[in-house]
Amino acid sequence: MARVTLRNIFKIYTDQQTKKEVKAVNNLNLEIRDGEFLVLVGPSGCGKTTALRMIAGLEEITSGEILIGDRVVNDVPPRDRNIAMVFQNYALYPHMSVYKNMSFGLELRMLPNLLQQLANPGETKRIKEEIDKRVRAAADTLSIAHLLDRKPKQLSGGQRQRVALGRAIVREPQVFLMDEPLSNLDAKLRVQTRAELIKLHRQLGVTTIYVTHDQVEAMTMGQRIAVMKDGVLQQCDTPLKLYHEPVNMFVAGFLGTPSMNFVHTATVVKNGAGPIIDTGAFKLHLSEEKANALREYVGREVVVGIRPQDIHDKNFAPSHLTGQEPIRMSVDVIEPMGAVSTIFLNAGQQSLVAEVDAETRAKEGAPLDVVIDPNAAHIFDKETEQTII
Repeated sequence: MARVTLRNIFKIYTDQQTKKEVKAVNNLNLEIRDGEFLVLVGPSGCGKTTALRMIAGLEEITSGEILIGDRVVNDVPPRDRNIAMVFQNYALYPHMSVYKNMSFGLELRMLPNLLQQLANPGETKRIKEEIDKRVRAAADTLSIAHLLDRKPKQLSGGQRQRVALGRAIVREPQVFLMDEPLSNLDAKLRVQTRAELIKLHRQLGVTTIYVTHDQVEAMTMGQRIAVMKDGVLQQCDTPLKLYHEPVNMFVAGFLGTPSMNFVHTATVVKNGAGPIIDTGAFKLHLSEEKANALREYVGREVVVGIRPQDIHDKNFAPSHLTGQEPIRMSVDVIEPMGAVSTIFLNAGQQSLVAEVDAETRAKEGAPLDVVIDPNAAHIFDKETEQTII
């Protein structure tokens, strides 16, 4: 196991048509702790896979330093970095059995050339027994021992993914690098494999850097999550910290399902007890602490962020919101999800998405009284998009 440190990492391409520089990764500073499971997440083109490939040595860095443990690996070839990578498309050899796919890399690394093998048969036998031991132990861990004689074309997608994981495990690397390994699996298998990966990391304790565009994967798997946008690291913290205390609108909107509602027509207005938020469609009376933080914004426009889970059908609102004044909105669409219902609402020019109790009596095209938890609202600076409270 080893920590991985990225210091002032840049990856700059030159656009062949415009001849302009494109910063795929822009001054990335990040430390992945020894034994940590860190997820790099962001939309397509944010630089997360490029960052992973630079750690692996598959992509040259423009400037900066990458350390694995205490060793700077900028000029170290990929095979000497003691890392193992799991790819999105599995990258299995179709003509080899599962056993051979898992052992082949070890044989290349550990076995001497043929002449040396013939000259020292005892050592060769010992190495082959060690390789066999590692392959069978990994196969048992991943529940694929019964598949070792099959070819990849005889396997399901989930089984192929486990073979790819097994091939990485047998190397006993310092660091696992995983590039969207679940994206080719169906929804049910993705959930199952997610749980298997979490258990596997707990069992092996190897430092793991996992790339995904799926925020659900990031929230459920990562001990910490690094959110990227346009090559820039936006925030790196624990899943719940990112969810409850995002540093800006991008992080707030990217994490959470359904995504956060943003009200761009809000103004901070003066009130007797302290400032309140007036969106035109409804008003939010904040706690004293939050209201005080907005005093310098009185008279200015802000952006209000409200998570769908904090908008409640009045008839099913939690007890701490009993005194809140209900807001009448019209129901556009209802999506029953079983345990909850997702409702698309309109209030004047403002559209909101709410996640309410499944027993709601809301009807499409009819009005619905809802209650918003004002102290769960996030307030953002309209110009910088940074979080105010």
